[in-house]
Amino acid sequence: MPTILERCKQAIVKSALEPYWEAKFEPVSYGFRPRRSAHDAIQKIFCIARAQGTRHWVLDADIKSAFDNIDHNFLIKTIGGFPERNMIKKWLQAGVLEHGNYIPSVAGTPQGGIISPLLANIALHGMETLLGIQYWKNGKPKQGQPYAVVRYADGTPVQA
Repeated sequence: MPTILERCKQAIVKSALEPYWEAKFEPVSYGFRPRRSAHDAIQKIFCIARAQGTRHWVLDADIKSAFDNIDHNFLIKTIGGFPERNMIKKWLQAGVLEHGNYIPSVAGTPQGGIISPLLANIALHGMETLLGIQYWKNGKPKQGQPYAVVRYADGTPVQA
């Protein structure tokens, strides 16, 4: 867990980084975002999979340990020239003390970090583009798209 001072620093960096990424995020990304909720994601799924539509099935998938497996180099590269990227890199690589032993962090975002949910969304941004899904400016998938994605995360651990 980050110290109170580090949590304050993370809040400041998040406040500077979030508006830029909020303007870029796909319209179907709902998890850990301002003014978006699980209900919004459910409504989107309902609209996409309704009886009159062309999509008649829903696949519910979970990225196991998503926060723990984010590639640091990919994330830093994706963040680009953001002025505090070196501070973010230090947070990512901070490691943990467990029973007096230092364990370095080679992947993942800081547990309990204020900035971690935003970093996870940045890491997952572009998933729809990789799948070839295109959207109109209003957030609706363009005609002929074979599938749609609605991304939501709530931080609840999944029992295996």
